[in-house]
Amino acid sequence: MDYIYVCSTSSDLVSKINLNYFREEKRIYLKSNDIVYNVGPHGIYVNDNKLITANKYNNTISIIDIKKEIQEESYYVGACCNDVVVYGNNAYIICGDLNSLLVFDLKEKQVVEEIPCGSLPCSICLNKERKLLLISNMEDDSITLINCINNECIKNIRVGSYPTKAVFTLDGQHVLVCESNIGSEFRGSVAILSLKNYKVINRIIVGNSPIDIYCSSGHCFVSNFGDGTVSILDINNYREEKKIIVGGMPRNIIKYKGNLYIGDNYNNLLIKVNIKNNDKKYIPIGGEPTGMVLS
Repeated sequence: MDYIYVCSTSSDLVSKINLNYFREEKRIYLKSNDIVYNVGPHGIYVNDNKLITANKYNNTISIIDIKKEIQEESYYVGACCNDVVVYGNNAYIICGDLNSLLVFDLKEKQVVEEIPCGSLPCSICLNKERKLLLISNMEDDSITLINCINNECIKNIRVGSYPTKAVFTLDGQHVLVCESNIGSEFRGSVAILSLKNYKVINRIIVGNSPIDIYCSSGHCFVSNFGDGTVSILDINNYREEKKIIVGGMPRNIIKYKGNLYIGDNYNNLLIKVNIKNNDKKYIPIGGEPTGMVLS
């Protein structure tokens, strides 16, 4: 069976979605030790047989046993945990209110290092082969590259307005950045940046407020939060190949086989779109579907 796990930020749960039948199979509820705050799972990463969520509201990470389908542990990390990845024994968590990347030792169960990045870090991406971390800093229009071996900052790079997501291309030679232009009358863009000289070599105009991007060989798929569309980009020829109307406020996006899976923040839906014929299916899930991961 193939599954996607989806964080529902306002419902404090992770949905297990069976992709073969496209149905919600299980809801894993997260608990908070703080009676004042909800949990707010926002980012999610799969590591062996565990899921790790970055929790925005109670400033923690949760560790979920995939087989038992329960939250095993929860640890305080820092203010406004937006996203998480794992490399080796370390979980790397970006905290939006600290403007920092926190290194959490999964064996010692504690934060062992704090690394400054840009203002309001909102997404993190890992390239295991090149041992690099990539962080998008929404408030100061920058991305940060960090070496996983020594946890040192390699470069802070200026990009376009309000970058919401940055990912590596599959060959590891370029970075794609969602320049959202949130709050302006202009459409957003995807910048293509070379890791050889850290320069933007081209930009592709997309929809209103692009917020997430999924990269595959030769193409990338962008969710446009502000106009209810998904842009399909030919990154080799620097052009938008197709735009699909999905409605609502599309947030995180994943491609699997011939379909796109998109969380709709407005209608609390998971949308399945066939790339070839645009056929769409919808299932209700928890409130504000945000982080998603395949397993």
